[in-house]
Amino acid sequence: MASLWRVRVTRVSDNTVELALSAIHPDAGEPSASAAFAMRLLADTDPERLDREAGPGAYWDPVALAEYADRVIASVSVTARRRLPFDEDAARRAVEAELRARGLDPADATAWQAAFLDAWRAFWQDPDRVPSADLEIRPADVSWLAGIIQGREWDTAAYG
Repeated sequence: MASLWRVRVTRVSDNTVELALSAIHPDAGEPSASAAFAMRLLADTDPERLDREAGPGAYWDPVALAEYADRVIASVSVTARRRLPFDEDAARRAVEAELRARGLDPADATAWQAAFLDAWRAFWQDPDRVPSADLEIRPADVSWLAGIIQGREWDTAAYG
């Protein structure tokens, strides 16, 4: 599965982690305050542990993950929502307007398509243009915070 979010650890304490999420794919949707979404994000830092404790493939198994996450995650809050809800059609129109401003003509289908794909990829790499939010996770099992350090970044296919 494709990555949906870029994650950056912005704060870690003894019992809480704050993550900055930026969408990197239009299918990312809305960041969720569900325990399952939070568990997937934490499990990205130790996937073998999730498999050991919740069962093989639990990351993708909604039932197994929900049961485990409800025991391990005490609370989740989504704050600092930016560019949400996301209007993909408006984003596409903005990219097309940029291409026209550069002098590209949609009638030249080959050049237009190549330029659009490049610009669309660049759009999803610009954190100032994509949907983003902060997520604060308070695990009931704080051992899930071991090894998570401020500044760490990763891409994730987490959903939920």
